[in-house]
Amino acid sequence: MGYTAEQLFDLVLDVERYPAFVPGWEAARVSDRREGSYRTDQIVRMLAFRQRFRSVTTFERPHRIHVTGQGDGVKHLEMSWQFLPRDDGCDIDLEVSLGLSVRPLQRLAETASRDTTRQMLTAFMAEAERRFGTKGAAATTTAKGDRSRCPPMTATA
Repeated sequence: MGYTAEQLFDLVLDVERYPAFVPGWEAARVSDRREGSYRTDQIVRMLAFRQRFRSVTTFERPHRIHVTGQGDGVKHLEMSWQFLPRDDGCDIDLEVSLGLSVRPLQRLAETASRDTTRQMLTAFMAEAERRFGTKGAAATTTAKGDRSRCPPMTATA
């Protein structure tokens, strides 16, 4: 059996551990925890630049996580995760939208965004395997509205 929606939901919601396994995430500090939401101050390295921003995360366990943010050079950030349970694990839908204030950096970010999202998903897959063990046969993971299979984890481009 694959990873459950609950396992993957908890992994994605655990933003304070991102610096340990997500490439480019340097710091994450959660504050203002409430039922169904929290705020996070984060530092992320994008290309050669460090971006400091604050995000607001809302969630409905174990189905949905929605993140919005802005800050130093980050005009807007939006990440929407949906966890869709199946008999053999779950599907994940992930959509990411990022707008940066500096135009040349925005162009670079647009060019690199698909690769960056794949790297991030690969990091989540590796962390799921580390935390929960290997789960069966290969699966695919893509982003930007594509449905991603979660039971056993292997990234594809």
